[in-house]
Amino acid sequence: MQSSVTMCFLLLVFPVNAHFVENFEDCMEYFYKGHVPKWTSNHIHICQKFNNCYHFATLYDTTNRIPVYSAYIVEDGISSDHDWMVEPQLVKQEFEKEMMRADSLIYKHPTLNLDEIGKMQATDVDYKQLPKGYNRGHLNPNSHHAGDASKATMTLTNIVPQKQKLNQGMWKDHEDTLKALAKEHSVYVLVGAIPSKDTWIKRDNQPRVNIPDYMWVAYCYCDKTSCKSGGATAKNTENKIDKCTLSQLQAFLEKHNRVEGLLFDNDCYVEQAAGASAGASAGAGASAAAGASAAAGNP
Repeated sequence: MQSSVTMCFLLLVFPVNAHFVENFEDCMEYFYKGHVPKWTSNHIHICQKFNNCYHFATLYDTTNRIPVYSAYIVEDGISSDHDWMVEPQLVKQEFEKEMMRADSLIYKHPTLNLDEIGKMQATDVDYKQLPKGYNRGHLNPNSHHAGDASKATMTLTNIVPQKQKLNQGMWKDHEDTLKALAKEHSVYVLVGAIPSKDTWIKRDNQPRVNIPDYMWVAYCYCDKTSCKSGGATAKNTENKIDKCTLSQLQAFLEKHNRVEGLLFDNDCYVEQAAGASAGASAGAGASAAAGASAAAGNP
Protein backbone atom coordinates (compact mmCIF):
# COMPACT_ATOMS: atom_id res chain seq x y z
CA MET A 1 0.00 0.00 0.00
CA GLN A 2 0.98 3.63 -0.48
CA SER A 3 3.08 5.01 2.35
CA SER A 4 3.06 8.62 3.52
CA VAL A 5 5.20 10.87 1.33
CA THR A 6 5.10 14.09 3.33
CA MET A 7 8.54 15.45 4.14
CA CYS A 8 8.85 17.89 7.05
CA PHE A 9 12.54 18.58 7.34
CA LEU A 10 13.78 19.87 4.00
CA LEU A 11 15.06 23.27 2.90
CA LEU A 12 13.77 25.24 -0.07
CA VAL A 13 16.20 25.14 -2.98
CA PHE A 14 16.81 28.58 -4.48
CA PRO A 15 19.39 30.09 -6.82
CA VAL A 16 22.15 32.03 -5.06
CA ASN A 17 23.62 35.10 -6.80
CA ALA A 18 21.75 34.16 -9.99
CA HIS A 19 23.35 30.71 -10.02
CA PHE A 20 20.65 28.09 -10.53
CA VAL A 21 21.08 24.84 -8.63
CA GLU A 22 21.40 21.75 -10.75
CA ASN A 23 19.17 19.31 -8.89
CA PHE A 24 16.59 18.83 -6.14
CA GLU A 25 19.05 17.54 -3.55
CA ASP A 26 16.72 18.53 -0.71
CA CYS A 27 13.57 16.78 -1.97
CA MET A 28 14.83 13.76 -3.87
CA GLU A 29 12.16 11.50 -2.36
CA TYR A 30 9.70 12.60 -5.04
CA PHE A 31 11.88 11.20 -7.84
CA TYR A 32 12.04 7.43 -8.33
CA LYS A 33 15.47 6.23 -7.17
CA GLY A 34 16.53 9.86 -6.95
CA HIS A 35 16.69 10.31 -10.72
CA VAL A 36 16.01 13.95 -11.68
CA PRO A 37 15.48 14.61 -15.40
CA LYS A 38 17.88 17.09 -16.93
CA TRP A 39 16.21 20.04 -18.62
CA THR A 40 17.62 22.03 -21.53
CA SER A 41 17.22 25.41 -19.81
CA ASN A 42 17.97 26.63 -16.30
CA HIS A 43 14.92 27.14 -14.13
CA ILE A 44 14.23 27.55 -10.43
CA HIS A 45 14.01 24.40 -8.30
CA ILE A 46 11.45 24.49 -5.50
CA CYS A 47 10.75 21.98 -2.75
CA GLN A 48 7.17 23.05 -2.06
CA LYS A 49 6.52 23.73 1.62
CA PHE A 50 3.21 24.17 3.40
CA ASN A 51 2.42 24.06 7.14
CA ASN A 52 6.06 23.32 7.94
CA CYS A 53 6.23 20.25 5.67
CA TYR A 54 7.41 19.59 2.11
CA HIS A 55 4.94 17.87 -0.20
CA PHE A 56 6.29 17.83 -3.79
CA ALA A 57 8.92 19.31 -6.12
CA THR A 58 8.53 21.90 -8.88
CA LEU A 59 10.80 23.09 -11.66
CA TYR A 60 9.59 26.63 -12.31
CA ASP A 61 9.92 28.92 -15.33
CA THR A 62 10.03 32.54 -14.11
CA THR A 63 9.99 33.93 -17.67
CA ASN A 64 6.70 32.31 -18.66
CA ARG A 65 5.46 32.27 -15.04
CA ILE A 66 4.35 28.65 -15.26
CA PRO A 67 5.81 25.41 -13.88
CA VAL A 68 7.98 23.32 -16.19
CA TYR A 69 6.96 20.21 -14.29
CA SER A 70 5.89 18.96 -10.89
CA ALA A 71 7.24 15.74 -9.36
CA TYR A 72 5.29 13.87 -6.70
CA ILE A 73 4.05 10.52 -5.43
CA VAL A 74 0.31 9.87 -5.78
CA GLU A 75 -1.65 9.45 -2.58
CA ASP A 76 -4.95 7.62 -2.31
CA GLY A 77 -6.58 10.41 -0.35
CA ILE A 78 -9.38 12.97 -0.24
CA SER A 79 -8.64 16.40 -1.71
CA SER A 80 -8.76 19.50 0.47
CA ASP A 81 -9.43 22.99 -0.86
CA HIS A 82 -7.47 26.13 0.07
CA ASP A 83 -6.98 29.72 -1.03
CA TRP A 84 -4.45 30.31 -3.81
CA MET A 85 -0.89 30.88 -2.61
CA VAL A 86 2.40 32.31 -3.86
CA GLU A 87 6.06 31.59 -3.09
CA PRO A 88 7.68 34.29 -0.91
CA GLN A 89 11.23 33.37 -1.93
CA LEU A 90 10.38 34.15 -5.54
CA VAL A 91 10.02 37.73 -4.31
CA LYS A 92 13.12 37.93 -2.12
CA GLN A 93 15.47 35.12 -1.19
CA GLU A 94 15.44 36.09 2.49
CA PHE A 95 11.64 35.87 2.72
CA GLU A 96 9.74 32.94 4.23
CA LYS A 97 10.36 29.46 2.84
CA GLU A 98 6.70 28.50 3.07
CA MET A 99 3.99 29.24 0.50
CA MET A 100 1.25 31.62 1.64
CA ARG A 101 -1.53 33.86 0.35
CA ALA A 102 -0.38 37.08 -1.28
CA ASP A 103 -2.26 39.20 1.25
CA SER A 104 -0.57 37.32 4.10
CA LEU A 105 2.82 37.98 2.51
CA ILE A 106 2.02 41.69 2.23
CA TYR A 107 0.87 41.71 5.85
CA LYS A 108 4.24 40.29 6.90
CA HIS A 109 6.10 42.75 4.65
CA PRO A 110 3.98 45.95 4.54
CA THR A 111 6.17 47.74 1.97
CA LEU A 112 5.51 44.95 -0.53
CA ASN A 113 2.89 45.18 -3.30
CA LEU A 114 1.34 42.78 -5.83
CA ASP A 115 3.52 44.03 -8.69
CA GLU A 116 6.64 43.03 -6.76
CA ILE A 117 5.16 39.64 -5.89
CA GLY A 118 4.35 39.03 -9.55
CA LYS A 119 7.74 39.85 -11.07
CA MET A 120 8.85 36.20 -11.15
CA GLN A 121 5.58 34.32 -10.63
CA ALA A 122 1.91 34.40 -11.50
CA THR A 123 -0.60 35.92 -9.10
CA ASP A 124 -4.30 35.43 -8.50
CA VAL A 125 -4.93 38.75 -10.28
CA ASP A 126 -3.34 37.31 -13.44
CA TYR A 127 -5.55 34.24 -13.42
CA LYS A 128 -8.65 36.37 -13.08
CA GLN A 129 -7.86 37.49 -16.66
CA LEU A 130 -8.05 33.96 -18.09
CA PRO A 131 -9.36 33.83 -21.68
CA LYS A 132 -12.77 32.29 -22.21
CA GLY A 133 -12.66 28.49 -22.29
CA TYR A 134 -9.61 28.16 -20.00
CA ASN A 135 -9.31 27.60 -16.26
CA ARG A 136 -6.62 26.90 -13.68
CA GLY A 137 -5.05 23.55 -14.40
CA HIS A 138 -3.09 21.84 -11.63
CA LEU A 139 0.01 19.95 -12.69
CA ASN A 140 0.11 18.10 -9.38
CA PRO A 141 -3.65 17.72 -8.75
CA ASN A 142 -5.13 18.20 -5.29
CA SER A 143 -7.18 15.04 -5.85
CA HIS A 144 -3.95 13.01 -5.69
CA HIS A 145 -3.38 13.98 -2.06
CA ALA A 146 -5.08 14.48 1.29
CA GLY A 147 -5.00 17.12 4.03
CA ASP A 148 -2.06 19.52 3.97
CA ALA A 149 -0.51 17.81 0.95
CA SER A 150 -3.67 18.51 -1.03
CA LYS A 151 -3.76 22.13 0.17
CA ALA A 152 -0.12 22.54 -0.86
CA THR A 153 -1.06 21.97 -4.50
CA MET A 154 -2.93 25.29 -4.37
CA THR A 155 0.23 27.27 -5.02
CA LEU A 156 0.23 29.25 -8.26
CA THR A 157 3.65 27.77 -9.06
CA ASN A 158 1.76 24.50 -9.64
CA ILE A 159 -0.83 25.96 -12.04
CA VAL A 160 -1.05 26.59 -15.78
CA PRO A 161 -3.85 28.01 -17.93
CA GLN A 162 -5.51 24.84 -19.24
CA LYS A 163 -8.35 24.32 -21.67
CA GLN A 164 -11.39 23.79 -19.46
CA LYS A 165 -12.82 20.86 -21.45
CA LEU A 166 -9.47 19.06 -21.25
CA ASN A 167 -8.93 19.86 -17.58
CA GLN A 168 -12.35 18.53 -16.63
CA GLY A 169 -12.45 15.81 -19.26
CA MET A 170 -9.82 13.40 -20.58
CA TRP A 171 -7.03 14.87 -18.44
CA LYS A 172 -9.06 14.30 -15.28
CA ASP A 173 -9.86 10.75 -16.43
CA HIS A 174 -6.15 10.04 -16.70
CA GLU A 175 -5.55 11.52 -13.25
CA ASP A 176 -8.27 9.23 -11.88
CA THR A 177 -6.51 6.24 -13.46
CA LEU A 178 -3.25 7.11 -11.70
CA LYS A 179 -5.07 7.61 -8.41
CA ALA A 180 -6.60 4.14 -8.70
CA LEU A 181 -3.10 2.66 -9.12
CA ALA A 182 -2.04 4.34 -5.87
CA LYS A 183 -4.35 2.05 -3.89
CA GLU A 184 -1.76 -0.70 -4.35
CA HIS A 185 1.45 0.99 -5.49
CA SER A 186 3.74 3.96 -4.92
CA VAL A 187 3.18 5.80 -8.20
CA TYR A 188 5.86 8.34 -9.11
CA VAL A 189 4.69 11.10 -11.44
CA LEU A 190 6.26 13.83 -13.53
CA VAL A 191 3.69 16.17 -15.06
CA GLY A 192 4.48 19.25 -17.07
CA ALA A 193 3.59 21.79 -19.72
CA ILE A 194 5.25 23.01 -22.93
CA PRO A 195 4.89 26.79 -23.30
CA SER A 196 3.55 28.42 -26.43
CA LYS A 197 5.46 31.01 -28.41
CA ASP A 198 2.94 33.81 -28.29
CA THR A 199 -0.24 32.90 -26.38
CA TRP A 200 -0.56 34.62 -23.01
CA ILE A 201 -2.78 35.77 -20.24
CA LYS A 202 -2.39 39.53 -20.58
CA ARG A 203 -2.89 42.23 -17.99
CA ASP A 204 -2.77 45.92 -18.85
CA ASN A 205 -1.93 44.81 -22.38
CA GLN A 206 1.26 43.10 -21.17
CA PRO A 207 1.97 39.34 -21.42
CA ARG A 208 1.87 37.89 -17.93
CA VAL A 209 1.31 34.10 -17.92
CA ASN A 210 2.07 31.80 -20.84
CA ILE A 211 -0.75 29.57 -22.05
CA PRO A 212 0.94 26.22 -22.86
CA ASP A 213 0.65 24.47 -26.19
CA TYR A 214 0.85 20.99 -24.63
CA MET A 215 0.41 19.14 -21.37
CA TRP A 216 2.34 15.94 -20.65
CA VAL A 217 2.56 13.35 -17.89
CA ALA A 218 4.86 10.41 -17.12
CA TYR A 219 4.51 7.79 -14.40
CA CYS A 220 6.33 4.78 -13.01
CA TYR A 221 5.59 2.28 -10.24
CA CYS A 222 7.44 -0.86 -9.25
CA ASP A 223 7.08 -3.92 -7.06
CA LYS A 224 9.68 -6.47 -6.02
CA THR A 225 9.84 -8.09 -9.45
CA SER A 226 9.08 -5.48 -12.11
CA CYS A 227 8.16 -1.90 -13.01
CA LYS A 228 5.34 -0.49 -15.08
CA SER A 229 5.30 2.91 -16.70
CA GLY A 230 3.73 5.09 -19.32
CA GLY A 231 2.94 8.60 -20.37
CA ALA A 232 0.50 10.84 -22.17
CA THR A 233 0.42 14.13 -24.02
CA ALA A 234 -2.45 16.48 -24.77
CA LYS A 235 -2.74 19.50 -26.99
CA ASN A 236 -4.01 22.33 -24.82
CA THR A 237 -6.82 23.24 -27.20
CA GLU A 238 -8.92 20.07 -27.26
CA ASN A 239 -10.29 17.34 -25.03
CA LYS A 240 -8.02 14.53 -26.20
CA ILE A 241 -4.97 12.73 -24.84
CA ASP A 242 -2.44 10.49 -26.59
CA LYS A 243 -1.07 7.68 -24.43
CA CYS A 244 2.49 6.58 -25.05
CA THR A 245 5.56 4.86 -23.64
CA LEU A 246 8.23 6.75 -21.73
CA SER A 247 10.54 6.55 -24.73
CA GLN A 248 7.87 7.98 -27.00
CA LEU A 249 7.16 10.77 -24.52
CA GLN A 250 10.86 11.46 -24.27
CA ALA A 251 11.14 11.76 -28.05
CA PHE A 252 8.22 14.20 -27.98
CA LEU A 253 9.88 16.35 -25.30
CA GLU A 254 13.24 16.23 -27.09
CA LYS A 255 11.56 17.40 -30.28
CA HIS A 256 10.34 20.43 -28.36
CA ASN A 257 13.85 21.01 -26.93
CA ARG A 258 12.78 20.25 -23.37
CA VAL A 259 14.56 17.29 -21.79
CA GLU A 260 18.06 15.81 -22.07
CA GLY A 261 18.43 12.18 -21.06
CA LEU A 262 16.01 9.94 -19.20
CA LEU A 263 12.79 11.07 -17.55
CA PHE A 264 13.00 8.25 -14.99
CA ASP A 265 15.53 5.72 -13.80
CA ASN A 266 16.28 2.94 -16.34
CA ASP A 267 14.10 0.50 -14.38
CA CYS A 268 11.00 2.37 -15.58
CA TYR A 269 11.68 1.95 -19.30
CA VAL A 270 9.58 -1.17 -19.75
CA GLU A 271 7.32 0.12 -22.55
CA GLN A 272 4.03 -1.02 -21.02
CA ALA A 273 1.83 1.95 -21.84
CA ALA A 274 -1.55 1.20 -23.40
CA GLY A 275 -1.29 0.59 -27.12
CA ALA A 276 2.49 0.29 -27.07
CA SER A 277 4.49 -2.76 -28.05
CA ALA A 278 6.04 -4.67 -25.18
CA GLY A 279 9.49 -6.10 -24.91
CA ALA A 280 11.75 -3.06 -24.94
CA SER A 281 14.64 -3.47 -22.58
CA ALA A 282 15.03 -1.56 -19.35
CA GLY A 283 18.10 0.08 -20.85
CA ALA A 284 16.17 1.60 -23.73
CA GLY A 285 17.04 5.07 -22.46
CA ALA A 286 17.76 8.07 -24.55
CA SER A 287 18.84 6.10 -27.63
CA ALA A 288 15.41 4.47 -27.81
CA ALA A 289 13.75 7.80 -27.30
CA ALA A 290 15.57 9.34 -30.23
CA GLY A 291 14.07 6.81 -32.61
CA ALA A 292 10.70 6.42 -30.96
CA SER A 293 7.44 6.69 -32.81
CA ALA A 294 5.63 10.03 -33.08
CA ALA A 295 2.70 8.41 -31.31
CA ALA A 296 3.15 10.77 -28.38
CA GLY A 297 1.00 13.37 -30.10
CA ASN A 298 3.67 15.14 -32.15
CA PRO A 299 2.29 17.99 -34.26
